[in-house]
Amino acid sequence: MLKKSTAVYLFTILCTLMVTPAQARQRSFVASYGNDANICDTFFPCRTFAKALTVTDPNGEVLALDSSGYGPVTLTQSVSLAAVPGAYAGIAVFPGTSGVTIGAGVSVVLRGLTINGLGGDNGILLSGISDLSIENCVISNLSGAGQHGVLVNAAATVRMVDTLVRDNDIGIQLQGGATTDISGSKFLGNNTGILVTSTASTITAVAISDTLVTGGVNGIEASSGTSGTSQINVIRATVTDNTVGVKTSASPGFARINLSDSMVTGNGTGLSQATSGTLNSLGNNTVTDNTPNTSGTIGSVPPM
Repeated sequence: MLKKSTAVYLFTILCTLMVTPAQARQRSFVASYGNDANICDTFFPCRTFAKALTVTDPNGEVLALDSSGYGPVTLTQSVSLAAVPGAYAGIAVFPGTSGVTIGAGVSVVLRGLTINGLGGDNGILLSGISDLSIENCVISNLSGAGQHGVLVNAAATVRMVDTLVRDNDIGIQLQGGATTDISGSKFLGNNTGILVTSTASTITAVAISDTLVTGGVNGIEASSGTSGTSQINVIRATVTDNTVGVKTSASPGFARINLSDSMVTGNGTGLSQATSGTLNSLGNNTVTDNTPNTSGTIGSVPPM
């Protein structure tokens, strides 16, 4: 009788856990075997990022426990989306949509995610003043005209670290006054790898370090609208096998690139400066085996 009573008691607890409405938690979980009717803990994970977010506290975390696709998501609260080490956490981007859409006034970390274009518009879209960190992610196959791996269109703060951006029309486009640091990343086979633009009265500033940009039409490009400012500072980068390696486009505003301690080689044109742009190359760069190495007036700055 005692054993039967114990079994009934445990069964009652289990049923209560399964039917109790999910409460907000600091850390929630998704898994390939999960169910969006679950409470999103480690024992009863949810199936999609979107559902798990509804039970996650602001500044909390959503963790993918195993390899699967977890669906597109819109983020209107500060949160981290991450995969546990060794897991593939995928987001497919279908036509007319973005994989991760980020609102204003939030702080977001994306870690270990794989965002794959299936006709969609943007892998990551940020259109409000927020903080965004992209860490150890793969963003690829948004290759249709005007599609972006990452599009930032606001005075946001963005950090990209150890990330692969591959086979997109535009790997990353930064505008609207964004301040961005890109380090330790690879841009492979994008039509334009890194594009920095600005609209009237905005200053968009980007620092690029220890990064490879290869196999596209335009590797690194700065342009600006009327009275806007676009500035790129590049150090320890390799830019190779593009039609144009590093360029400032003809702009009514102010577009400037400073290049230091980098290699630009094997491109159709290595360094290209439009009439209204400024491209400065410090004396510690290697610009060789391009055809030609330079176009326009390249500023030569000796290292101090």
